[in-house]
Amino acid sequence: MTDLRGQHDLGGMPAGPMEIGDHDVPPFGKLITAIFSALRQHDVTTVDEVRRALEDLPTEVYDQEYYERWGEAIVNLLEEKGILTRAEVEERMAALKAKLEAKT
Repeated sequence: MTDLRGQHDLGGMPAGPMEIGDHDVPPFGKLITAIFSALRQHDVTTVDEVRRALEDLPTEVYDQEYYERWGEAIVNLLEEKGILTRAEVEERMAALKAKLEAKT
């Protein structure tokens, strides 16, 4: 019998202990959270759409760190909805990175 679980569905599977406690949020993690909140507030996307986008990520992307995974899902949704292309997002990210590097 083939296992039809998604990569996100780990219920009932063996696992190690859960790490409970506060985690440091990287600066870009706060940005991802702010972007997601703004997109929800302006009715661009919903929690359910983002959940589906997260679950649709290929395994190699889904296995990335939490905020990288969310960033990928949000970019995929923006592209899917015809709001921005991945190339436009990457171009803007490169411009911001260059601006930050010029300050140092």
